[in-house]
Amino acid sequence: MTPRYLIPLFLLIFALPGFFSTVSAQQDTSRMNQQVEVIKAYKPSVSKAGKINLLPEINDTTHFRPDLNYKIISHPVTTGFHSSDLKASNQIPREITYPGYGKISGGFGTNLTPFFDFYLSNPNSVNGTLGMQLNHLSSQGSVELKGGNTVNAPFSYNKAVVFGSYVYEGVTISSELSYRRDMNRFYGYPITIPADILTNNFVKYFNQDQMNQLGYFALSVRSNATSVSPMKFNTNVNLGYFNTSSNQVEKAMRFKGDFDYNFGTFNGKLIAVFAHFDSENVTEDLAFPMLSSPKASWLQLSPTVNYQNELFTVEGGFNLYSVFDDLHGTTLKPYPKIDFSFHTADKNFTVYAGLDGYLENNNYSKIAEENRWINPTLIVKPTSHLSTFSGGIKGKITTPLTFNIGAKYGKTEDQYFYVTRVEQNGSSSSTGLASLTYNNAFEVVYDNLTTLDFSGDLSYTTGKMFLLLSGHFYSYQTNTLEKAPYMPDFTLHATTEFKVTDHFSGLAEMYLTGPRDIMLKYYQSPISSATPPPPIYLKSDAVIDVNFGVKYSFTSKFDFFGKVENLLNRKDEIWYGYTVQGIRFKLGASLSF
Repeated sequence: MTPRYLIPLFLLIFALPGFFSTVSAQQDTSRMNQQVEVIKAYKPSVSKAGKINLLPEINDTTHFRPDLNYKIISHPVTTGFHSSDLKASNQIPREITYPGYGKISGGFGTNLTPFFDFYLSNPNSVNGTLGMQLNHLSSQGSVELKGGNTVNAPFSYNKAVVFGSYVYEGVTISSELSYRRDMNRFYGYPITIPADILTNNFVKYFNQDQMNQLGYFALSVRSNATSVSPMKFNTNVNLGYFNTSSNQVEKAMRFKGDFDYNFGTFNGKLIAVFAHFDSENVTEDLAFPMLSSPKASWLQLSPTVNYQNELFTVEGGFNLYSVFDDLHGTTLKPYPKIDFSFHTADKNFTVYAGLDGYLENNNYSKIAEENRWINPTLIVKPTSHLSTFSGGIKGKITTPLTFNIGAKYGKTEDQYFYVTRVEQNGSSSSTGLASLTYNNAFEVVYDNLTTLDFSGDLSYTTGKMFLLLSGHFYSYQTNTLEKAPYMPDFTLHATTEFKVTDHFSGLAEMYLTGPRDIMLKYYQSPISSATPPPPIYLKSDAVIDVNFGVKYSFTSKFDFFGKVENLLNRKDEIWYGYTVQGIRFKLGASLSF
């Protein structure tokens, strides 16, 4: 890491606490005694909750929905690691405002950016809740690409949710009906845009808008925490329908049961999941683009046994996956699962270690959300995380100051990497990168990957101030590829919140993603017998995203707020050829009732 990457981080850490304070964005306002922890490090990839990545899962729809914190920059994926289940040390509770029945907020930003959020629920109900959520964000802004062209880069995110729950004889029944509609444009190109780009079939998605829609229904039945029965359970049924404006469809359903039984000395757990996916108009090989409608069924069984006493906890078991896939065949794979933790008598320090493995389902809707500019016909095969060894120490230095230092070492089969496909432009008189034609819809290549990850979190929390510093430093080893495309050398995250007065508060945050390797893969016609040239590797610049926000509480229920996103006005490329929008200012107001 070069010194120039550290300057914005130091400025954020030392200059901001005196000027900014706590805001309510992305706080779970339903928990009056919320604890702040040294949390898992910032992980920009799609959540691997449930380890199958099937459908959105509801745990408790009685929560009052917090504000959304829409951002300019879509952070890149990092590694295939998933976060440890170990919890961090408890700290001083942060101040939470009782939400009441609902909240409405909205405003406008530069680059023609309107946003609107509406939440409604009945938190005072004894036996059940009912609520709804509406969110909108859109932008019509333009960006200047690295090649000098200025293009329109509109996007929009829309979501509507109706949720409810009912408590009945020791169980809570929760349900959620949701609809999401997003749009983005294929606008990126890494060099000066050719005059014939709109008629060049190699770049056929340029300037096209891609629409993604997801509707899902979820029903959950779980035992109440106050139940005296030794058996605790949480069962879910999820139904999802995802489609795109390029005619791809994914129909999915999932049945999940999470069971916990107390045997006295030991505690037994079982996670059982069955999921089925129907995809339409997709292919796994873009060199032979024969679209098909494959089906895949997934079964996961994860039994574990847990023992704990006053000083340590041991949990052991396995994850078993059985997959029936039209494209990738039948798979039966077991993975070990062992977790151990030891804490001191005063519970201020904990040493932990673990071994885990799982099979990751890269279903169509998951990949389409992770990289919105991937070739819309491509379906990605599953990734096998053979083993991940982890260990570290975490604890509380003082009452407000906690830390978590750890390391992970993992081996992965069929890890996917995003790449840009190129071909030589025979009519070009240029040489080097300027002589290539670029496909701005990303593809993937596969390789086995070994990853070493050193991480550290430091958190400082008082009743009026919160500061979090988090970092990861990575080392990769591939099997056949020369580099690991889009895997960063490091990631750093800093967030500070500080309450200045009873009326004035603020937020400052910074995300720093280290340089990444970009792979340009030459396209060769399937009917050609010639060997394509070797791929070209480029090194990207680091990505820096700095945001500031302030809030003024005019009354206890009426707030004015403002935010500056991408404060440094960076023209970073999160994905090769796709420059992000520059600095953006937002102003708005919110009313609680």
